Amino acid sequence: MALRGTSNKSKTELAEVIENMGARYSAHSDREFTSYNLQVLKGDASGAVNLLGDMICNASLNSGELELVKDEVSMEHEDNHNRYVETTLENAHFNSFREHMMGQPIKGDRDLTSSLGVDHLRDFHTANYFGDNVVVVATGDVSHDQIVDAVEAAFSSLPKTTQVVAKNTEKAVYVPAILFLRDDEMVNSNVGIFYDAPSVKHEDYYSFLLLKHMFGSYRIDQHAEHLNDCHKQYNSMHALLGNLPDVTRADSHYFAYSDCGLFGNYFFGNEVFTRQMNYCGVCLPTIYSHYLNDVECIRGRNHLYNELLTTETPESVNTDIGKNMLQLGRRLPRSEIAKRVAHIDNYHIKQLCNEWFYDAEPSFTNWGPIEMVSQVGSYKYFKINTMSTVTNAHHSLFN
Repeated sequence: MALRGTSNKSKTELAEVIENMGARYSAHSDREFTSYNLQVLKGDASGAVNLLGDMICNASLNSGELELVKDEVSMEHEDNHNRYVETTLENAHFNSFREHMMGQPIKGDRDLTSSLGVDHLRDFHTANYFGDNVVVVATGDVSHDQIVDAVEAAFSSLPKTTQVVAKNTEKAVYVPAILFLRDDEMVNSNVGIFYDAPSVKHEDYYSFLLLKHMFGSYRIDQHAEHLNDCHKQYNSMHALLGNLPDVTRADSHYFAYSDCGLFGNYFFGNEVFTRQMNYCGVCLPTIYSHYLNDVECIRGRNHLYNELLTTETPESVNTDIGKNMLQLGRRLPRSEIAKRVAHIDNYHIKQLCNEWFYDAEPSFTNWGPIEMVSQVGSYKYFKINTMSTVTNAHHSLFN
């Protein structure tokens, strides 16, 4: 809604100003933050700040534009079936934090979105858009004093605090559960197995970053030459999936928030292997973590270093700094992350897995033609049955 017009400029005028500057505008929302970015030439830095200030402080929030946005969001929901990874991860969050707003979809609940009115948006704007809750970041060849002066002028109408009592401020509590979304029209199954994990403020945050890259990702088109030969597999995930030729994709994910986190793995493959994919999701951070070695630790560290270097875009730097300031109260340089990770060895990772995953209960999220598993009733029975029916087939991998 920020680009839909302000009290000073219409939607068309905003678009014209951005176009005339040759700027790149983007906006992004996740579970804890919303960011607005303008990438401009050096001479337009102050103008970009003024424009963003106008969009944030003086958003018109009229009912006509709201209906258009609701239609766009509804169309995005229609495409959820084609966004396998994104939709499964959204469902995994809901399955893990059902009683908290952290478990709600970023795009909003489809049924509730249709009932939103302008008053809801204005109340949300008043409750969240105030000085102490906003961070302005400028990177590149800019003058600090010039940006400070522009921010003070552009955001002067924004109140420093708000009188509105914040809602949903309690800490998100992870609750393990099973979620089966059966859709027999789909060809393949999507499986997400996630565990409780530390927040971005926790001392184990850096270790989990490394563990995520140690497990890495799996693509059958890239790793097919190693199928059915565990001695040629070069990390634990590949070894575990080596005798499941119809599991075509797997990814390790770590979501670190201000006061909670999720760590786990996503699998995509033929419905016949749905139960085996659930098994793999449980075994990777538990049983197979004991087989992690120094080579995998070094490889995972190098992958993390490479990611830190290759994602250094202006927008990503701005977003990272903004998140750091709101979460930690300071900037967390990527060089500091690299230094912290450099001192984590294989022994530490094994201790980490033992502390966080041994005897821990994961959340199981299954979506697709899952009739072979969706008949199971209780969480306890599902976990025991899943582990017992496929254990013998996998334990021979490292014999």
